[in-house]
Amino acid sequence: MKNTSYKNKQFGLLGMAFLSVAGIAGCSKVELAQSTVTLELGDELSENVEDYLQNPDEKILKGASLDLSAVDETKVGSYNAAVAYDGKNYPFTVEVKDTTSPQCEAKDYIYMQPGTLTMDDLVTEIKDASETSSGIVSCERKDDLVVCDYDDMLQEKAVVDTTDSYDGADYQESVQLDDEGCYEVTAQVKDSEGNFTDITLNVYVDGTAPELAQNVIDLDVDASGISIDDINTDDAEKIADMLHELPDFSNAEWAAASDAFCGDNAISYEYEQKSFNLQKENPVEVLNVHCTVQDQAGNEKKADYEVTVTYTGLDAAALIEKTGLILQTSDVTANEKKSGKSDKKSGTTNTQNQVSQASGKSNTNSLGITDDELVEMFNSMTPDEIDEFLNSLFEDNSNDNSNISGYYDSNYAQQVFAMVNQERANNGVDALTWDSSMASYSDRRAMEITTDFSHNSAGGKMNVGENIAEGAISPEMVMDGWMRSDGHRANILNASYTKISVSCYYDGSTYYWVQNFAY
Repeated sequence: MKNTSYKNKQFGLLGMAFLSVAGIAGCSKVELAQSTVTLELGDELSENVEDYLQNPDEKILKGASLDLSAVDETKVGSYNAAVAYDGKNYPFTVEVKDTTSPQCEAKDYIYMQPGTLTMDDLVTEIKDASETSSGIVSCERKDDLVVCDYDDMLQEKAVVDTTDSYDGADYQESVQLDDEGCYEVTAQVKDSEGNFTDITLNVYVDGTAPELAQNVIDLDVDASGISIDDINTDDAEKIADMLHELPDFSNAEWAAASDAFCGDNAISYEYEQKSFNLQKENPVEVLNVHCTVQDQAGNEKKADYEVTVTYTGLDAAALIEKTGLILQTSDVTANEKKSGKSDKKSGTTNTQNQVSQASGKSNTNSLGITDDELVEMFNSMTPDEIDEFLNSLFEDNSNDNSNISGYYDSNYAQQVFAMVNQERANNGVDALTWDSSMASYSDRRAMEITTDFSHNSAGGKMNVGENIAEGAISPEMVMDGWMRSDGHRANILNASYTKISVSCYYDGSTYYWVQNFAY
């Protein structure tokens, strides 16, 4: 029995010991890690209860819950939160604060023309969790531009400061910088909690355009890579477009730019053909090169230079044989060429001295003969005979009740012929002889330009250079206009020409003038 009692008693002690241990474990203590949790505005608050407790055991972690429902992470403020466990709340405070300076993207330097400098020019992007305000707080002129160095400017970096604030400084959205020089400019970005970022950089103000100087006067271009077989046009400008793609041409530095400050000037070129000549061993093109230079601040300057380009390795004789082109000159502007417009205003002149083989027409005209037969007939007649013949046509038409009021004025034509030779004599150029065989062609051209003021001949087989004019009421007036135009003047004084014919046609209201030149 004792033994039995002893055993039962021992069991009871063990049971008591067990109960005692269990009682201690059931009294686990909940302690908060912090009574106040600080959250930076823009960050996210942890939703893990363990982050808010100090050394919690597994039982507490399984039974505890976190209440953050009153916390607004997007606004600065003080909010109540709590951990709940075993029927009790353990409250703590969440403080949402903004202590971070605004993050800014800014230029390292600015190179500009005189004018207005704005905040947007200085600071390109602002990031901050709070609302921000910004402005220019300081602008001081440091140096004259002439003592500054362009290469040094390219290496500069903006200075960012978040410690020394321009407190109390007035914000300016822009400043006016009208004088050349180097300026030190500071912009500030501040958020609603007083955090700030100051950005200081140099602003270089340059209002002077680069200078241009002609770099090439005569250029030899290797055109041996172009085959005559590849040229399928008799238009000198189209031929030139092919030649302009050659490396010697496309890589030519036609002008040189210099600038007191900027070391990075971009030059662009446009070309206007003045003449394309196949009368020499190699084709020769005379160009107006329109140069435009611009510095990095946007200052721009333009200049025009005349250059002579010789295309070596291209057989001029073979090109003449294929295209019939001998010489083409033009003083039409590049814009007019591109648009294809003809100038039809009263008193204007136009020239496109395109010496090419025109296709002859064999259609029967109103006289019952072909154009070729008409040309042959005119070739056999003197100028007086041609005038008499044409006047007889008008008389015949008048008898048929036609309303033709136009006529050719041979007197005016002869006066222009005399004036041309006087101008050539004044410039040391040999006189031209009157070409009766070409006179009929000039008369036809004078009639044609009454409806199509251009160099588009309706037909005939004449290799000629040509000046045309409309609206001039006297030989003196038309010659004055032609001599004032570079292209027309070049035709009149071209030493290669030996023959000329002139026609003046009056349609009843307007005079039309034609000069044709031949070798």
